[in-house]
Amino acid sequence: MKSPIKEKNSFNIVLRIIEFIKPFKALLILQILLNTCFSTLSTISITLIKPILDILFSNNINIQHNSSQANILENLSNKFFILIYNLIQSDDTYQTLLNVSYLIISVFILKNIFKYFASITSTKLEESVIKNIRDTIFTKITGLSLEFFTRSKLGNLISILTNDVTAVNSSTLSSFTTFIRESIQIILFLFLLLSISTKLTLIAFSTSVISLFLIRYAVQYLRKYAARMQTAMADYTTTLSEMISGIRVVKAYNAEKTINNKFISDTNKYVRSAIKHRKVIELVPAFNEVFAIFALCVVLFIGGNEVLSGYMEPEKLMLFLFSLFSIMSPIATVVNAVSGFQRGIVSAERIFTILDETTKVISGDKQINNFEKSIEINNVNFAYIDKDVIKDNNFKIEKNKKIAFVGSSGSGKSTMLDLIIRFYDPTNGEILIDGNNIRQFDIQSYRNLFGIVSQENMLFNDTILNNIRYGFEEASEYDIIEASKKANAYNFIQKLPDSFNTIIGDRGVTLSGGERQRIAIARALVRNPQILVFDEATSALDAESEKVVQKAINESLKNKTAIIVAHRLSTIIDCDEILVFDDGKISERGTHSELIQKKGIYYKLYEIQFTEKI
Repeated sequence: MKSPIKEKNSFNIVLRIIEFIKPFKALLILQILLNTCFSTLSTISITLIKPILDILFSNNINIQHNSSQANILENLSNKFFILIYNLIQSDDTYQTLLNVSYLIISVFILKNIFKYFASITSTKLEESVIKNIRDTIFTKITGLSLEFFTRSKLGNLISILTNDVTAVNSSTLSSFTTFIRESIQIILFLFLLLSISTKLTLIAFSTSVISLFLIRYAVQYLRKYAARMQTAMADYTTTLSEMISGIRVVKAYNAEKTINNKFISDTNKYVRSAIKHRKVIELVPAFNEVFAIFALCVVLFIGGNEVLSGYMEPEKLMLFLFSLFSIMSPIATVVNAVSGFQRGIVSAERIFTILDETTKVISGDKQINNFEKSIEINNVNFAYIDKDVIKDNNFKIEKNKKIAFVGSSGSGKSTMLDLIIRFYDPTNGEILIDGNNIRQFDIQSYRNLFGIVSQENMLFNDTILNNIRYGFEEASEYDIIEASKKANAYNFIQKLPDSFNTIIGDRGVTLSGGERQRIAIARALVRNPQILVFDEATSALDAESEKVVQKAINESLKNKTAIIVAHRLSTIIDCDEILVFDDGKISERGTHSELIQKKGIYYKLYEIQFTEKI
C-alpha cells in the first residue's frame, strides 16, 4: 500500500508544477476548449453509425420519442438523434444516404481541424511551461553561492536542467494534456453507453475496479524505477561532461578505455532501469485490455440475447459495441498517462530539490560605489563542512596598497581571497570595508569594486570583443581597446584575422595561455575596478609568457588597490606588504626585504624557488 506521506508529497509536487502553468492559463483554457470540441466530434462520429444502420437495414428513420419510462440520458440521446435525423432525412432514401455521407465528412473535417489547433496549442503550452521551468532553474543556479557548486556534480545539474525537465514535460505536462482530452472522450462515450443501456454499461465497467487496484499497486514500482532511471541518466551525463572537460588528461594517459567503460557501465544501468520501468508500464494496459475484452464478450452475449428476445433494437446494440470499442482506446491512453506520470513526479522532485536550495551568501540591500579607505579582516575563521581552513585572521588592506598572499598549497591564501570577494562568508569574525560589514552591501554592487584574474580564466566561444565586455555590456568599443592596451593584448589582437571580432573557440582554445590571460586582464580592467585581484595569474605560464603577462599586470596596477595571490615570489617583490599563510593562519607579514631577513617560511620558499631557477 502506498504511503500517505508519499501521496501528500506527490500532491504537493503537482501543486508546485501548477504554479508554473498559471502564467499560461489562457492557453490552458483554450486547449481544454479545443480538446472538448475534438472529443465531442469524435463521439458524434461514432453515433452516426446508428442512422446508417437504420437507413441500410431498416430502410427508415427509427426515433424513440421521449417517454415517462426513459431516463434523462435516454431523453438527451433521443433529442440528439432527432436533431441528426432532421439534418439528413429526405423523402428519397438515396438522398438521405448522401446527406449522411456529407455529415460524416463534415464531422471528420471539423474534428481534425480542432485536433490540429488543439495539438498546436498544447505544444505551445507545454513548451512555454518547460521554458519557464528551465529559466527558473537556471536563474536559481546562477544565484546560488559557490558552496553549492563545491558539493554538486556538474553532470547532475546539466541532467536536471535538460533530462529531468524533458521528463516533466513528457510524463507530466504532456500526460496532463492527454488526460484532459481522453477523459472528455471517456465521459462523453460513457454518457452515450448509459443512454443506450445502463445494465450493459455497468457490466462492461465491472472490471474497472480490478484495474484501479492494479494501477495503485504498480505506482510504487514505477516511481522506484523512474528514480533509478533519472539517477543513471545524471551519472552518464556527469561522465560525459568530465570526459569533454578533461579530454587532454584522457588522451595524455591513454585513458580512453577507462572512460569508455565507465560511460558504458552508466548507460547499462540506465537501460536496465528503463526496461524494468517499461515492463511495469506495459503490464498495466495489457491486463486492462484483457479484462476489457472479457467484459465486451459478456456484453455481446447478454446484449445479443436481448436483441434475439426483442428487448433491444439491433442498431442500438451495434452502437453500444462500437462505442465500447471506441472508449477502450482513451481508457488505455489515460492508464498509460497515469502510469507514466510517476516518472514526471520523480523528475519534478529532483527539480524542486534545486529550487529549494538556499544560498549561503545572502545579499544585503545597501549599495556601495566607492572604496575610500581600507578593507579590514577581523578575527575571521572559515571551515569547509568540518575542516577549518582559515583560523583567526586579522589584517588590513589600505587603499592604493598592493598586498600579496603567499604560502604552500592548502595554506588558505585562495580561500581568504574568496572570503574578501564574498564568494563565501566567514564562519566567525567579520570583514569590513570602510568600517562597514560587507554583508550589509548588495552583492553585485560590492563585487563591482573588484576586477578578478585567476589562474584559469573562463573564455567563451565568442569574439574577443564580447569576451572582454562579458557581463559589462555597457562597455564601449573605445573602453575595450584601451583595456586591451593596458593588458598588453592590443598588438596580438590586431594581428588576428578579424581583430576584435575573431571568434576564439571553446575556452579560448585558439589562443595561447599567455594570450588568454591578457584577454582576462583586459576583461578585468574594462570595468575600471577599484580593487584588482590576481589569483596565481601567471603560475600556469611558461617563462616567456609569464614575462609578457607580468608586464601587463604591472601596467594595470598603477594607482590601484591590489590583492595578489602568488606562487612565484618574483612577481610580488615590490608589494607593500606580504602575508604568509600557513595552515590557515598568517604566520609572517612584512615587505619582501623584511621577510627575507626573518629567515622564516617566506625565506625558505624564496630560497627553494631561487635554487630551482639556478
